[in-house]
Amino acid sequence: MKTIPLLLAITSTLFVSSVFAEESKVKKARWYQINVAFFQQKHDRRTDESFNYEKIQLDMGDVIRLYPDERTFTLAESGINAPLSLHHENANALPYTLQTIGEDWIEITNKLDPVKQVILYNAQWVQPVYDQQHSLPIYFESSQQVLNQPQLKGLFHLQVARYLHTNIELQYLPKNALTISDSLSLSQTRRMRSKELHYIDHPSIGVLIRILPIEHPLDKQEEQNPVPTNEPQVESALNARI
Repeated sequence: MKTIPLLLAITSTLFVSSVFAEESKVKKARWYQINVAFFQQKHDRRTDESFNYEKIQLDMGDVIRLYPDERTFTLAESGINAPLSLHHENANALPYTLQTIGEDWIEITNKLDPVKQVILYNAQWVQPVYDQQHSLPIYFESSQQVLNQPQLKGLFHLQVARYLHTNIELQYLPKNALTISDSLSLSQTRRMRSKELHYIDHPSIGVLIRILPIEHPLDKQEEQNPVPTNEPQVESALNARI
């Protein structure tokens, strides 16, 4: 007669244990500093056969836009959907905000030839990184224009599984373009390691990428304002992956 209550107790214990295990597994998203530089290259037609020049369309349905550091990051303007916006509470507008580029990255990009490898877009920001299901691409565009359009624009996807994975989709208008249809497209997917410099090659565009792990912003807040031991820790949606 005691079998059913015993089974219910075991089932409840297993359920609670699995919930805590799941919460522990996704408690904190990983945060990274991203540096990217896109630069123009003298077109080498000898390599054309190695690349796919099929036109691509940028899916702008749900993207994140980067903003200068003097402008307050707002969810309404960011393009972030409602569920993902929960991850930004207590982040103090830190993620997806363009930062002053560090001296170490400037030293790297200064090695590019200023005549043959003109930098089209160079940026630094920090962000949480999620799995594929919960990641959104970041939209960027160059200040240089051709035919009243950004000379370079694209989407930068970053997600994490066992490794970091990036996918870059670009549309590039050469200076000698006569119409928008003369734009060139690039789509590259790479598995990457953090703390390493990665190079993506294309006959017309080169890309340098570096991804550095950084301290979780909530960890910094805890260090600066530690919670008394007799008070419960306040969990933030910023920690989870939804």
